[in-house]
Amino acid sequence: MKLDRVRDLTKERFVDEYLLPHKPVIITDAMDNWDIDKFGPVQLEKAFGDLEVQIYNDLFELQTIDTLGTYLKDNFNKPVNEERSHEYIRWYTQLKEIDFYWSDAVFKELEKSWCHPYFLPNDSFAIPYGLDGKQINANEELFPYKGLFISGKGARTRLHRDPFNSNAILCQFYGEKKIFLFDPEQAEFVMNDNEFVDIAKVDYDKFPQYAKATCTYEDTLAPGEIIYFPAGWFHDVTSATDSISITWNFVYVSELQALCAYVEKHPNDDQLEILKYFLKDMIDQDADAEAITDFLKKTV
Repeated sequence: MKLDRVRDLTKERFVDEYLLPHKPVIITDAMDNWDIDKFGPVQLEKAFGDLEVQIYNDLFELQTIDTLGTYLKDNFNKPVNEERSHEYIRWYTQLKEIDFYWSDAVFKELEKSWCHPYFLPNDSFAIPYGLDGKQINANEELFPYKGLFISGKGARTRLHRDPFNSNAILCQFYGEKKIFLFDPEQAEFVMNDNEFVDIAKVDYDKFPQYAKATCTYEDTLAPGEIIYFPAGWFHDVTSATDSISITWNFVYVSELQALCAYVEKHPNDDQLEILKYFLKDMIDQDADAEAITDFLKKTV
């Protein structure tokens, strides 16, 4: 089944019809006034080609650090029959208190070339923290897993759901992405403990229940479109062509109880380090899971 494609979507409609009921959607007009050309491969290579980037495989494992220019040369505009690595760039802004190859300077340089999607609220975020009334704009503020995704044709992020019960927004600047979505109720069919099925090459010995699974949505994201991935939804994304996109995660105030429940259930989750980073002005960085949930519950 194809996803809803909408335009002229007010913040109120987005919250009521998609965010609160956790329904995925593609918005077709939110990038109309952005300077999309600034995010093309030629322009990015010219502006940032000498910078070092994070290169991952389809299991979200960091493979190497290389320059943006080298990756584009090795992976873009390749003949159809040429062997490809299927590795891709996940160039995040800072999300931990460590020195790394973050993309903060790049996003600062491109800040005026895009803007906060008009349909997305600017307040009432639990993560990044905005429950104090602060107005938050995606093109100016840090968000969890905010990054440039730059991938040659065939690169893929295998089936997964996003961390700590967060939502995600993906803005497609260049090329197309093939997307498969499974609703949260299919967890028993697509997971084995903490492992996710590879829907392109199913191991039925390990995932016998997958035979009962049904792909809820299958669609292709085109340049200039934005997709909303709701919390808890499983998604598998492949670059149908060479592709450039921006993505980021957030937790809305309506999902605060679910976030706290997740943290309480997974007190040793390594993703808590990222939560603490985005709450660093409010809690101690050695805070445990209980301290995190105590703070969040007191803010509502």
